[in-house]
Amino acid sequence: MYFSTTDFLTLLYFLFCIPQLLFWGIIVPLNLWKKQTKVESFKKPVSVIIAARNEENSLPKLLEVLVNQDYHNFEIIVVNDRSSDNTERIIDSYTLKYSFIKKVNIDKPIENHSPKKYALTKGILFSKNEYLLFTDADCFPSSTSWIREMSNQFISSDLILGVGLYTCNDKSKVEVFTQFETLHTALLYTSLSNLGINYMGVGRNIAYTKQLWKSVNGFEQHKTILSGDDDLFVNQIAKKEHTISYFSKKAITYSKPPITWKEWFRQKTRHLSAGYHYKISNKLILGTLSTSHIAVYFIYLLLLPHEVTNLLHLSILFLVRIMFLIICFKKFSAVLGEKFKWWKVPILDIMLIAYQIIIGVSSVISKRKTWI
Repeated sequence: MYFSTTDFLTLLYFLFCIPQLLFWGIIVPLNLWKKQTKVESFKKPVSVIIAARNEENSLPKLLEVLVNQDYHNFEIIVVNDRSSDNTERIIDSYTLKYSFIKKVNIDKPIENHSPKKYALTKGILFSKNEYLLFTDADCFPSSTSWIREMSNQFISSDLILGVGLYTCNDKSKVEVFTQFETLHTALLYTSLSNLGINYMGVGRNIAYTKQLWKSVNGFEQHKTILSGDDDLFVNQIAKKEHTISYFSKKAITYSKPPITWKEWFRQKTRHLSAGYHYKISNKLILGTLSTSHIAVYFIYLLLLPHEVTNLLHLSILFLVRIMFLIICFKKFSAVLGEKFKWWKVPILDIMLIAYQIIIGVSSVISKRKTWI
C-alpha cells in the first residue's frame, strides 16, 4: 500500500489535533465550569510582601488600595531594594501614617544571588505572620477584597496561585496582544493546576505559608537564576495535595502593560527565561501543547493546496478547535470581569504562534541581568 507525503501529513495533523482538542475542549472547561466551593472566612493574620526598586510612580497607588483592604488583620512589608528615586520617602510617609506598614532596606546586592529573590527573602524573614501574600510594586489589586479572597484559600491549601492581568484600553495592538497572551498563560497554569499539575504562578499574585517556604530553604535551589521567584518556586515545591489555583474578579491584580513591541519583547524574554529550568515533565506537557498548536496551523496550510479526500474533516477539526478556544476565552474573561471581543481570538491565536517561536528561542539565550 502506497503511503504518500499527503497521507503522512494528514496523519500528523490528526495526531497534533488530539492534545489541542483535549485541552481546549475538556481540560480548560473542567476548570472554568467547576463548582466553586464556598469556604468560610479565614481568621488568621496575613503578611503582604512587596519588593520595590525605583517605583515612585506606581507604589502610592498600590499602597492606597492595600491600606483600604477589608481584611481584619494584616501587615504590609515593603522591601526598598536600592532605590535611587523617591521610593524610600514614599514608604516612610506611609509607615508614619499606618502602623501596620513596615519598611525593610537593602543597601547593596548579595553576590551570586538574584536581587529580587534576596529582597523577597528579607521581607519574608522580617514578616511576623505565617501566611504570606505577594504582589509587585507596579501592580494593584482589583478590589478591596483581594486579601480576604486570596487568604480564604489558606483554609484548604498552603500554596495559592492567583491571576495577574494587565490593564488594556483595547486601542493599542501591543496592549491587546499582551492581554490575550496573559489570559492564555493564566488558562494554561490554572487549568493544569486543576488536574494537579502545578508548574508556575505569577509573583504579581501568589500566596503561601512561611513553613512551606522554609521547608525548601526558600529560594536557595535557584537563587542564582535572576527570574523565577514565582514559577521556579512553584515548579519546585507545588504538590497536588497542598496547591490550588484561584481566580475571581475580586482576587486579581493589575499592572500596566508594555507600550511598545520592543518593551514587550524584553519583558517576555525576561519572564520566560526561567522556563529552561522547569521539571522535564512540565516541559514535555508545555512543549506538547505549544508544538501541537503550531503544527495544527502549519500542516493545515500545507494540505490545503493538495487534493485531500478528507479535507472536510480536517477543516471541521480546525474550526472546532477555534470554537473551543473562543468559548474558553469568553468564559474566562467573564469570570474575571474582563471584556474581550471574541472575533479577535482567532487572529491573536495566529500571532501567538510567532510569539511562541520567537520568544521561546530568545528566552533560552537571553543574557539579561536585571529583575525590573
